[in-house]
Amino acid sequence: MGRFSFGLTVALTAAAAAAAALAYRISRETGKSLTEALAEVPAEAERYLEEVVTRGREALDAGRSAAAEKQAEIERRLNERA
Repeated sequence: MGRFSFGLTVALTAAAAAAAALAYRISRETGKSLTEALAEVPAEAERYLEEVVTRGREALDAGRSAAAEKQAEIERRLNERA
């Protein structure tokens, strides 16, 4: 149980730190107080998550495309030797 509670504590601390950092950034950009900015943290976190997922999908598609091109090049070279 010790490892689980430690892991949970670390995860909760990281989430709180991320929320505080987002609230601080929102506060600086908008001029709102830190407590007012805290209300916008969930929407901002969701926007970040969507952006990360979108970039991940784009990277995955680019990687698949590059791999397919490389595979076609390898097959072409092998067929030239045969």
